[in-house]
Amino acid sequence: MLEEIATVMKSQADGVWLKTQSVSSCNACQANNDCGTGVVAKALTPRENLFFVKSQLQLLEGQKVKIAVSEQQLLSAAALLYLLPLCCLIAVAAFLSRLQLAETTVVLGSLAALLAGFVIARLFTGSATEQQHVEIIAVLPELAVQHVRLTD
Repeated sequence: MLEEIATVMKSQADGVWLKTQSVSSCNACQANNDCGTGVVAKALTPRENLFFVKSQLQLLEGQKVKIAVSEQQLLSAAALLYLLPLCCLIAVAAFLSRLQLAETTVVLGSLAALLAGFVIARLFTGSATEQQHVEIIAVLPELAVQHVRLTD
């Protein structure tokens, strides 16, 4: 199980809205300001993820919880979202090339297949959201720091 800390944003009768912070490995490198990959990652990566998790727990806004998702589900989703469109593109490109069509037709057909692969993946992930993949495994305790004045 992969675990992450999330913050409760809103509580409803059937679940809670949670927010997680995206962490990029590019922030750990000393050359991240000069690196092209680091600049692109900062520009394109969403900083916060907001999602709904069904739960019977009574949680308050601002509470921290530990959530988990199985590696199997994460790998399945990644394969669906990355490999399916790529396989569609390659299969259609090979098929159209075998028919000896014009290069423009092969390119446009391949791009259409790529788009169709993304649409199919979206349909599969849309129906998969009915299943609950993320579960709350722990409610983290709140820590409070008090200032105590020590006098001699």
